Amino acid sequence: MAGEAAHGPRWRHDDVDAALAAARATGRVVFVDAWAPWCHTCLSMQREVLEQPALGALADRVEFVAVDTDRVENAAFLARFPVSLWPTFFVLDPARPEGPPLAVHPGSGTLEEMLALVQAGLAARAGDDTSRRLDDALAAVHAASAPGSDPAAVAAAWAKALDVAPVGHPRRGELLRRAAWARVKGDPATCVAFIEGHRAEVTTGGAPGDLEAALLSCASRLAGDAQRAARDGARARLRALVQTPPVGAAVDDRADTMATLAELEETLGDHAAAVALHEQRLRLLEQDAQKATTEKGAQVHDYARLNSLLFLGRGDEAVALLQARAKALPDDYEPPARLASALFRLKRHDEAKAAATTAIGLAYGPRRLRYLLLLADIESARGDVAAARAALQRLVDDNAALPPAMQLPGVVDDAKARLLKLPG
Repeated sequence: MAGEAAHGPRWRHDDVDAALAAARATGRVVFVDAWAPWCHTCLSMQREVLEQPALGALADRVEFVAVDTDRVENAAFLARFPVSLWPTFFVLDPARPEGPPLAVHPGSGTLEEMLALVQAGLAARAGDDTSRRLDDALAAVHAASAPGSDPAAVAAAWAKALDVAPVGHPRRGELLRRAAWARVKGDPATCVAFIEGHRAEVTTGGAPGDLEAALLSCASRLAGDAQRAARDGARARLRALVQTPPVGAAVDDRADTMATLAELEETLGDHAAAVALHEQRLRLLEQDAQKATTEKGAQVHDYARLNSLLFLGRGDEAVALLQARAKALPDDYEPPARLASALFRLKRHDEAKAAATTAIGLAYGPRRLRYLLLLADIESARGDVAAARAALQRLVDDNAALPPAMQLPGVVDDAKARLLKLPG
C-alpha cells in the first residue's frame, strides 16, 4: 500500500475510455463509481467515503472515474457493465476493456470495503488463485441471475461464491448482503433462515440494517407465528442498531436503518414509536446537513428529510426546504423533482405540475422518464386526461429514443397499460 495521500482521489468524469487508456499506459487498474444525481446513497458515498485520502493513496495503482448513469454518452459503458443497484463500484482491467470486471461492489460501503474492493481487483489481475475463483463464482452468479431465472439456482450460485469467501474474508459481509437480497424472490422461510444464520457476520457500515430490511421483505410473505418471530427478531436487531450504530456507518446508513425500523413499528401498530424514530432521524439528518460546506453537500439528505417531514405532518417545511434548494441549485433536476413529489403528496396539484415541468426540462436520460410518469399522475389528479395522455406518450417516445442499455421496459409497460385505461 502506498503512503497516505493528503487528499482524496483525482476523479475523471464520464470518460471511462480515457481512464482505461491512462491505466493501460501506466499499469494501473480503473475504479468506477457508477452513480446518479437522484441517488442519495451515491451522494453520501461521494461525500463521506470516496474523497478519503486513503483512496487517494492508491493513485499509483488506480485510475478513478465517476460515471453518471443517466447520461446518454455513458450508454456504451452500461451495455458492457449493467447497473441495477445504485451506486455500483467496479474495478476494471484495462487489458480487458469489455469485461468481465475484476471486482464489483453494488450499494453503499465503508472505506474499508472500498479499499478491500480495490485490493481484490489488484489481486485478481495478478492471478491470485482465491481472487480468481471468487471472480469465477461471481460470474456464475451473474449468469444465473438473468431475467426470469430460477431463485433456487441463484441461491445455489451464491452458496458456491460464499464458499470461496469464508468467514474472515474481507468481502464476506458485502457478499452476504447481496446473497440475502438475491433470496428475497425465493422461498421466504429459507430466506429468513439464511439471514438469521448469518446476521452475526455482518457488522459494519450500512450492511446490518440492509440485511434486516431484506429479512423483513421475506417475512412479509410468511404467515402466523413464523412471520411474527421473524419480525420480532428484526425489530430487536434494528433497535440495537439504532441505539448503537455499526462501525463505519454513515449518517445516510443510520437514517436508512431508522426508516426501516419506523416502517416496521408502524406496521406493528406502534405509531408513537414510529413518530419518535422519524423525529430522531430528522434531527440526525438536519445536524449533518448543517455541517456541510457546500450546497451539494447539504443536499445529500433531502430525500430522507422529505420523507420524515411528510410522515410527521410537516409538509410545509418539506416544501420550503426544497424550494430553497431549487433556488440555490437552479441547474439541478433533483430539487424540483423532489418538490413536485412533495406537493403531489400534499395534493397541491397545480404547484406540483409546475415543479414537475421544471424537473423534466432539466432531467436527461432514463430519469426524465420517471418524472414524466410523475407528471402523468399529477395531470390525472388534476382531471386533465389529455395532458396525462400526452405525458405518458412522451415517456414511451423518449424511452424508444434512448440507447437500449438505458431504456426502462418496466416503466414503459406501466405507461402503455395506463394509456389503454385512460378514458376517451
